[in-house]
Amino acid sequence: MLRLLFITVVILVLSSDIYADTYKLTGRVVSNNKPIIGANIVVSNTKTGSITGKKGTFTISNLQKGNYTLKVSSIGCISKEIQVYINNAHVQVDDIDLQEDFLKLENVIITATRSEVLRKDAPIQCSLIDQKIIKATQSVVLSEGLSFQPALRIENNCQNCGFSGLRMNGLESAYSQILIDGRPIFSSLQGVYGLEQIPTNMIERVEVVRSGGSSLYGSSAIAGTVNIITKEPQTNTAYCTTNQAWIDGKSNDQTYMIGTDIVNDEINAGISIHGFNRNRSQWDMNNDGFSEIGQIRATSVSMKTFYKPSELSKIICTGFTMYEFRRGGNKFDQPFHKTDITESTTHNILNAGITYEQFTESKLHKFSSYLQYQLLDRDSYYGSGFDENAYGISIDRSLVCGLQYSGTLGEIAGGTHTVVSGLEYNSNTLKDLAPSYNRLINQKAAQLGLYFQDLCEYEDIVNILVGGRLDYHNLVGIPVFSPRVNVLYKISPDIQGRIGYAKGFRAPQVFDEDLHISQVNSGGIIIKNKEDLQPEYSHAFSGSLDINKYLDDWSIGVTIDVFNTTLNNVFILEKKGLANNGDILLERRNGNAAYIAGITINPKIQYKKTISFQCGYTFQNSIYDIPVQWSNTVENNNSSFFRTPNHYGFYVISWNLNQLVSLNFSGVYTGSMIAQHYAGFINQDVLNETPSFFENNIKIDIDHQFNSSFDVTMNIGVQNCTNAFQKDFDIGIKRDAGYVYGPSRPRTYFLGLSIKM
Repeated sequence: MLRLLFITVVILVLSSDIYADTYKLTGRVVSNNKPIIGANIVVSNTKTGSITGKKGTFTISNLQKGNYTLKVSSIGCISKEIQVYINNAHVQVDDIDLQEDFLKLENVIITATRSEVLRKDAPIQCSLIDQKIIKATQSVVLSEGLSFQPALRIENNCQNCGFSGLRMNGLESAYSQILIDGRPIFSSLQGVYGLEQIPTNMIERVEVVRSGGSSLYGSSAIAGTVNIITKEPQTNTAYCTTNQAWIDGKSNDQTYMIGTDIVNDEINAGISIHGFNRNRSQWDMNNDGFSEIGQIRATSVSMKTFYKPSELSKIICTGFTMYEFRRGGNKFDQPFHKTDITESTTHNILNAGITYEQFTESKLHKFSSYLQYQLLDRDSYYGSGFDENAYGISIDRSLVCGLQYSGTLGEIAGGTHTVVSGLEYNSNTLKDLAPSYNRLINQKAAQLGLYFQDLCEYEDIVNILVGGRLDYHNLVGIPVFSPRVNVLYKISPDIQGRIGYAKGFRAPQVFDEDLHISQVNSGGIIIKNKEDLQPEYSHAFSGSLDINKYLDDWSIGVTIDVFNTTLNNVFILEKKGLANNGDILLERRNGNAAYIAGITINPKIQYKKTISFQCGYTFQNSIYDIPVQWSNTVENNNSSFFRTPNHYGFYVISWNLNQLVSLNFSGVYTGSMIAQHYAGFINQDVLNETPSFFENNIKIDIDHQFNSSFDVTMNIGVQNCTNAFQKDFDIGIKRDAGYVYGPSRPRTYFLGLSIKM
């Protein structure tokens, strides 16, 4: 009898718990009185949470009576914790106002660790280019925006066609890995003009990780990694934008952008579509009939869509198509082979990819798989002297696929471990035919990589990352292991120190500069690899100190970076002589070693939402242990890298005068450097020391918001308003088109209009 009574009591007690009253919590997340869509609200120490909808509102159900802590976060804002007490059936909290994260400490980044981590918690320094920087600097394509980041420099390499390259930490473009949504799909052929082909309206942000990245991304990430994160839909919006520019007040440069984001009411499916059109006329600085800035006709359409079959899974599809025609030289009304000089390319690019992500029930582990393919078809003409055989054809196919696991393993040996591991295969097949130069390239570069890393956090004070990648590259022939170690030490809540080491490599393959044929003295410059060219290896050491503080109305921060990289078996280009057809022949061969060391200072400050300032300045030294003999007629005793200044920098100032008008000032400083100047227009080869340049821009925005869903912005301004521009271009048919340095454009006026709905 007593036993039966005991069982009855237990059942009644359990039943009372099971059927206890549950309550509902609602609220709204805003920033500057504007609702935030997609903000995350998590109830501490539980798996319960919510995401804000289209009006910034959220609902959390099935809460029992008691005290709770809500953690509220959103991209671009400082996270916040609030205390709530549930004591009735429906509790509505006051609006949760999040402050802008001007210093970007709580931005979620991916590139540094190949998994989502707060920027302030990443053991590797990562800088960001967002739409705020892009708009302040009136950047219409990626190459223009990259100039406004520490230790990055965009250089123009050709007076005819405008072939440009990115230098990171002083190393030329082939040392940097360009990613699109984390995928190494950006090929050498695309690298010739690709930075000018990607419009900024398809970009959500750009993550830049300097120092060695081979341990995560394989070959060619010696200088670092640039990851272009494309826009993902968050709310229903549409826009159209135009920018009308006049180069030197004469040549037109017109761009048009249009796009829309569409998401469903449940925010579990959406699509983002963006279009871009550009029409730029050629510009002749010295009236010799030859262009200093070439023609461009470009059109692109990009798409990104997602679908969440469940709360724990997500499918992402991406794609873009790009068309670009560019031409430089003279006699633009004539066919290419009836001109004195023409460098012209027509690109057709098709890119498509799919990613599947699956979380476990606890959301502590994520599995992902991905596949991306790109086809690039290029028709080209690099020729002079009415050469009918200078037409060329290039077909470039790239494939990337992989599997990845990332997860939190919990506390082991006193630290919380987050592991990332994966298998990645990427291949590039290039066929390039240039009959006039007796050149046929038929290359397949295939790389299979297995990577692993462990990020261990000790009591929110020390984060240690240890990892590596084992690659088999068909052009190397033996497995290559690239390790790295990075340590983050949180000296105080506002001060962080980082140190790291990474090893990297470059395979002996065809690079972007090989696929561009510069015209010199009515002929071309051809680059070929030496038959026994061996891989190039790097050892990179880095360190940084971050000081950041939010003080009421002020946001203040400064980052100091130091870097030191040693290149062994360094690739160098030396003049071998003349090819059979009389063109200049450069041979890529292995040198002994090269050394790059420097320091970058990057201060940031903002007062309220009124005025902000940030700048970056780099001091560095880049030398070969033995000077490179670039000419057969002039002995070179200077061991410095060519076209690499020892100091350079940028600044951006944004000043909101009132709700209607804002001013933006920006600039890029380029220090003096040494540049090769081949004979033709001049009598003999010369190594020149160039002057320094300080390019300054000003932009005025007039923004009127008619209502919460209709906004019109007009802007007007001048780029390079002081006209800091190269003055000693070669003239005429014998010019060296590669003798070009400094800012990429002269004084340019612009007028823009943007409508958002």
